[in-house]
Amino acid sequence: MHSTKADAPAFSAQLYAVACFLAALGAAQFLDRLTNTLLMLSTFLLVVICRFACRYMQGDPGRTRFLFWLCFTATCVFVLVLAQNLLLFALAWCSISLGLHQLLQFYRHRPGARLAARKKFLISRLGDMCMLAALALTYRAFGTWNFPEMFAAAAKSDSPERTWIALFLTSAALLKSAQFPFHSWLPDTMETPTPVSALMHAGIINGGGILVIRLMPLVSLSPAAMWTLCAVGSFTALFASIIMLTQASVKRRLAFSTIAQMGFMLLECGLGAVHLALLHIVAHSLYKAHAFLASGGAVAQEPRRDAKSFPPWRYAGGLAASVAILYFTAFMTGTSLQAQPALTVVLFVALAELAWSSRYGWVAGLLLSAVYFQLEHAAVWIATPLHRETAWLAPPLLLVFLALAIAQANQHTWSQTEFARGLYVHARNGFYLNTLANRFTMAMWPLQSQKEQS
Repeated sequence: MHSTKADAPAFSAQLYAVACFLAALGAAQFLDRLTNTLLMLSTFLLVVICRFACRYMQGDPGRTRFLFWLCFTATCVFVLVLAQNLLLFALAWCSISLGLHQLLQFYRHRPGARLAARKKFLISRLGDMCMLAALALTYRAFGTWNFPEMFAAAAKSDSPERTWIALFLTSAALLKSAQFPFHSWLPDTMETPTPVSALMHAGIINGGGILVIRLMPLVSLSPAAMWTLCAVGSFTALFASIIMLTQASVKRRLAFSTIAQMGFMLLECGLGAVHLALLHIVAHSLYKAHAFLASGGAVAQEPRRDAKSFPPWRYAGGLAASVAILYFTAFMTGTSLQAQPALTVVLFVALAELAWSSRYGWVAGLLLSAVYFQLEHAAVWIATPLHRETAWLAPPLLLVFLALAIAQANQHTWSQTEFARGLYVHARNGFYLNTLANRFTMAMWPLQSQKEQS
């Protein structure tokens, strides 16, 4: 039987989570729809993760310290979501990284945990520098940090500083969301407690996407920034998807899956489909939170699968089901599929993957497409049309991702070739980028294990 004093930190943390949830319900009546969506998502995840953390950390001597930094980091996330000016947004942006650093090195006696935390710290400071540079240039160019006035001034201005602001903001987003080649810290943070992994992969990693979506009226004015999002996002998604297939650890597979998902989400932002990116953030956050919190039972629950690839009829059936779902939900919601063909291809690829991977994937496909079309109807409160400079990239890139999905489904067939066996060794090691990042971190911030443990 645990004493009331021993349970006080857990009770306080749960009370804090519930209070944040109730406050979010009240604040939602006075905020725009984008903020409402992100705020409700953040508070729901906090309640779930906080309750899990109270049980997970029971008996750990550092539980009080852990719950404090967990609540501190979550509070900074709320400030980031609620911020209506760039100064407050930047302050929350930097504070999230500092709080996360304390969580990542919770077990300071583990050299691997300290190395991963330091690697993340250095990359985050680079992202903070990009954010602060954008902050200074924004005030110099537009004389304000308030979002509505800033967007109005940027639309009327033709200053070259506008391009540099967009590029700095884009760079900060790419660094926050663990995009290539600054991605290696994320898979190495698995020595932290599981609640931190859930918070990081379901919430904090979305910071880059939230930044781009929130500031899309400014970022979209720079073709260079949009091209950067498309190029880096698409390459990261392909790169991380290949590495994910070679990982034996469940959590490392989830980590590379997160990197790939963030790359695909930033690609959607680069195409101008920010309402689709918002749907991606919500769906990915809920999925990843469940995946990490339930990762302990993943091996026991994994069904036995036949090593054979899918038969041809399954692909044909999945494609036919995807087309049927698209036209049915478009008819029921009064949406024209010809209005934005590029986004229709995005949804088609997602539906086809669902149909192939699950016997009842069509049920999830119906729900996904219905929610997507409803968001598209409401896109006036969040999105701009597809960017004219990058929209043509959507069909060819998504065909590449469709081919990758087919290759993943048939990996048991082509993985036996000599080329695949040679590629497997390099992919299993992340093409050695992690080794280079570790050496750089050790050179910049050497580990002194004996001194630090004392």
